[in-house]
Amino acid sequence: MCAQKVELRQLVKIFPAPGGTEVTAVDGMNLEIKPGEMVTFLGPSGCGKTTTLRMVAGFEMPTSGQILIGDEDVSTKAPNERDTAMVFQSYALFPHMTVEENVGYGLRFRRVSKKDARERVERIMELVGLQGLGKRAPGQLSGGQQQRVALARALVVEPQVLLFDEPLSNLDAKLREYMREEIRRVQQELGITAIYVTHDQSEAMALSDRIVVMNAGRIEQVGTPQEIYLRPATRFVADFIGKVNFLPCKVLEREGRAAVVEAFGRRITVHDAPDLRGEASLVVRPEAMFLQKEQGVPVKVVSRVYLGSAMQYRVELPNGDQVTVYESNPHLQDVFSAGEPAFLRLDSNAVHLLPA
Repeated sequence: MCAQKVELRQLVKIFPAPGGTEVTAVDGMNLEIKPGEMVTFLGPSGCGKTTTLRMVAGFEMPTSGQILIGDEDVSTKAPNERDTAMVFQSYALFPHMTVEENVGYGLRFRRVSKKDARERVERIMELVGLQGLGKRAPGQLSGGQQQRVALARALVVEPQVLLFDEPLSNLDAKLREYMREEIRRVQQELGITAIYVTHDQSEAMALSDRIVVMNAGRIEQVGTPQEIYLRPATRFVADFIGKVNFLPCKVLEREGRAAVVEAFGRRITVHDAPDLRGEASLVVRPEAMFLQKEQGVPVKVVSRVYLGSAMQYRVELPNGDQVTVYESNPHLQDVFSAGEPAFLRLDSNAVHLLPA
């Protein structure tokens, strides 16, 4: 398989709406995906991520802008004229065909000899863990096995770009976690360029080289999972990815790339902070704060929830604001009850600064 870059240039998609109005689903999107890279489009329903994927596949035509695969402009080409393959949310398998017939279906139209087709089907089925199931009907397989058939069918045609439209949403939580690891393994083993659409943050974090966070048809931020989580560019990104606390603060001074801020009566150094002045917002993940019996900011525990691997607290700060604190390995920590006083400590290396 020959991996290719994908480039979106000023991509726009406008749909007509009732009453003669229009809805802009994708609004001037610019993005370059490197050859062999796994990029996930992540965002809430209606943000434009699936529409973008369908334009790359050729199922929707852009209102304006360009889509390039390699150096070829495919913006106006039909789906069968693009070297892409799609794995759908619904497996879309042919019930009257066997597993191996489903996997090899796309090769019928690509002038592949029967011998080569058989070898490619066997190789791909082994890669995705379907050995020994070739003669079964799709109805005889589990949901996870059917998803493997759909993945194998997309891979066997050796596309330059592999597209995923929320392929795991029909699976239970445990199987979904296992299958995302399998998809990532296969993608890396083949070195294929892949675009994956999901609204599941943990799925995006586990799968991606880079995540594209979308909102209202626009890109909010592009970055590695670590960058997106630890250094969100906007309040929307910080709030959408995982749990977060926003604390009002005031920037007092700059120290190189760091900022000294005042929050809940304490001076806190924020490392690698954006160049902000005056009022700002301190972004603190729940796991970056800790409760202890002495030393720190005096707080009152409002509630606690035992999650097995962690204890989640809701605590009240001296100014009346409430924050969420997430402590792992609770059996190794002091456990606080609702109504009990405690002291809050903050990991200043794990906080971030955004405009107020």
